[in-house]
Amino acid sequence: MTPTPPAPFDPWSLGASLYAPATRPDLAELGNGRWPDLTSLIYCTEDAVREDDLPLALSNLRAALPLLGPRGPLRLIRARNPRVLRALLSMDLRGVTGFVLPKIHAGNLPEYLRELHAPEHAHLLIFPTLETPEALSETHMTALRDQILRRGWQARVGGLRIGGNDLMHALGVRRTPGRTAYEGPLERVISLLIGVFKPAGFTLSSPVYEVHGDPATLARELQQDLEYGLCGKTIIHPAQLPTVLRAYAVHPHDLEEARAILAPDAPAVFSMNGRMCEPATHTRWANDILARAGRYGTLCAAPSEALHF
Repeated sequence: MTPTPPAPFDPWSLGASLYAPATRPDLAELGNGRWPDLTSLIYCTEDAVREDDLPLALSNLRAALPLLGPRGPLRLIRARNPRVLRALLSMDLRGVTGFVLPKIHAGNLPEYLRELHAPEHAHLLIFPTLETPEALSETHMTALRDQILRRGWQARVGGLRIGGNDLMHALGVRRTPGRTAYEGPLERVISLLIGVFKPAGFTLSSPVYEVHGDPATLARELQQDLEYGLCGKTIIHPAQLPTVLRAYAVHPHDLEEARAILAPDAPAVFSMNGRMCEPATHTRWANDILARAGRYGTLCAAPSEALHF
């Protein structure tokens, strides 16, 4: 049997990724569009589930997965460990895009990939989460990147997830409400991971802002996520969803510039909206802008911007 490679994956399809403990009784309802605007859903069997509740979580998933229809958010499952992944692979995964793999480093990723080696699982994507003390080390993360590239696993990696809470735990601190991830020790870690993985073609998604009643700080953090080139945002409460979707909508000026940069007859360097545009260096940015606009639309121009003198 020839393995079916994963279909091309648009990382912007993740959007806002809501974590849901698999112990919940409403897994099928969540996966079938309880929140119509939700872009991705992660059924969690790891940190959100107590060890003694794991049998309940697996039983819930086994019952819910066959009920997932063609509509609804993109669905992923966070596998607690390789043994749990093996159990999950025996379930009905027709409505599932892939697996979030927790606490990944070069030492344990091969064990997960061995479980996914069978041809019937070749279409399932993986989303390794970088959240262990190894993620604080450029040497360890370079080894992980090189391992993925050397073994030809890159096509299976839908994206890399940054596990903010676990990284903060490794540092012995907790996020301060009202401060973004870039206003504390996570900034250095995020910058390190971007520098190791993004030039090699990987995308990275942003960790959760756990104060779900503070949309203003979340909005500010999302703007910084985009400035750092992160794609996708973990959320822990549906109240955070509108803030993420609005942040991913594109400013009309950016869309105008992106189209001009990607035009076949674009000059080598030109000016638009008061800034320099250079296709040789801005093409990746422009493609991201078009992908975001296609999924999340454009922002309305502010009244002052809509006036023409």
